[in-house]
Amino acid sequence: MNIQEYIESGILESYVLGATTQAESIEVERLAEEYPAIQLELMALQGTLENYALQYAQEPPATLKNSVMEAISKENGSTDTQENIIKPLYKQKSFTNKYSWRFAASWVLLALSIGANIWFFNNWQKSEEKVLALESQNQILAQEGQTLKASYQEEVAILQNPSTKIITLAGQAVAPQAKALVYFNPSKQEVYLSNLSLPDAPVGKQYQLWAIIDGKPVDAGLIDNHTNILKMKSFANAAAFAISLENTGGSTTEAGPKGAVYVVGNV
Repeated sequence: MNIQEYIESGILESYVLGATTQAESIEVERLAEEYPAIQLELMALQGTLENYALQYAQEPPATLKNSVMEAISKENGSTDTQENIIKPLYKQKSFTNKYSWRFAASWVLLALSIGANIWFFNNWQKSEEKVLALESQNQILAQEGQTLKASYQEEVAILQNPSTKIITLAGQAVAPQAKALVYFNPSKQEVYLSNLSLPDAPVGKQYQLWAIIDGKPVDAGLIDNHTNILKMKSFANAAAFAISLENTGGSTTEAGPKGAVYVVGNV
């Protein structure tokens, strides 16, 4: 039997509309039991018909029922009750009763499945975003850890060098609590700045380190942050170090410090 030709013959549409003979209805129901493709086509046709009926359904006028009942009573010349007069136009097909609940159940299961998939997808997406955020945070922490580790290793190497001198820069009148440390290695001509404790620089201002050489201040570099050990400009000799607060960009050796000096320390 060619199932596709049977489906396309129009017999299934006639069955759903109640236009088949008893023999044709029996054959349709038998084939639907035997061939799932026919059963699915019937369910689809019934669903389409139900949707069409719901979409275009109209409420009949309230007076229509009484008018019909009166006309029937006059025609029959009888005063029978409505229950005795009303007869079903045709008996509903058994297949409709048999499979309508399956059709409805399949749509309910489909809706539940779609809803569950959406819920799982949304939660998976949120979990994925959290995992990515955690991975990004871990990468940032790892990078910061590597930076701090390198900074500490560098500081330890400087401190362990016998030629390194540690100079404490003490706060001046403008900021008595301020302080900083300078690691100065004349033989390697290296200057490092650490342990900064300075007031936050106002907007448009920046701290600057100075090396006092032959009684004159020499630019030793701008201070970009207060946290890590900072490598400053190199000097072979210096009698003292100081930090002043300058306009952003700092001052020059020729001009010397223009702002207030916050800390000073002798070598």
